[in-house]
Amino acid sequence: MSSELGLPEHLSHSTAKGLCSGQPVAQYELGSGKNFVYLLLDWESKKAAIVDPQRDLSGILDDLEAHGFILEQVLLTHTHFDHIAGLPFLMGALTELKVRVGSADVSRLSVSIQRDPRVQFLKDGEDFQVGSVQVRALHTPGHSAGEFCFYVPLQRSLDRPYVFTGDTIFIRDCGRTDFEGGSNEEMFESIQKLKALPPESVFLVGHHYAKECATTLRDEMTSSPPFRCQTVKELESLP
Repeated sequence: MSSELGLPEHLSHSTAKGLCSGQPVAQYELGSGKNFVYLLLDWESKKAAIVDPQRDLSGILDDLEAHGFILEQVLLTHTHFDHIAGLPFLMGALTELKVRVGSADVSRLSVSIQRDPRVQFLKDGEDFQVGSVQVRALHTPGHSAGEFCFYVPLQRSLDRPYVFTGDTIFIRDCGRTDFEGGSNEEMFESIQKLKALPPESVFLVGHHYAKECATTLRDEMTSSPPFRCQTVKELESLP
């Protein structure tokens, strides 16, 4: 694989293109907060996971049905309301659905969801599968204490790695640290952890705050002020 790989074509536009045949990742933009909602798709087993479900998921569910996919998992990067608004509907509609979330973020979920046996707590560095696709959970606090990124390493069914960053990383920016559970120190350490991933990794961010819909670690290393910071103090001083 060339180390110069950039973005896949369907992620290189200024608008989200939804589910594109044969692609392992589908990107949708939903809601007034410009939330990105993602699907991770295993075309071999026709199993899928949804990342950070917003409201109004009918179009996404229609796409899954049209292509014969079974939605088997929800992956929550964190539990701020705009990233979980569609969760109650999904859990009510799909009885076999598994939900993965960081334990430090679970308190924002309703009591009934917290007690649901389908909810599983993530551990830093743990691997799990979506169909035959391997995923690694990376604890990346800073924006929220229980925030996780989901790293999909290079493997047989993918031509490059992917990272679902939630609100840890935006394009040329990082998430706010002034919410409850936020921390500049933890955000700095989380950025250092992500810097260690392969430079061709495609970063799939939580909101459409830039013109682009996606970025790569290589581009963030050169163009993102938070990624160029060498100390926590430098990160704190950014506007």
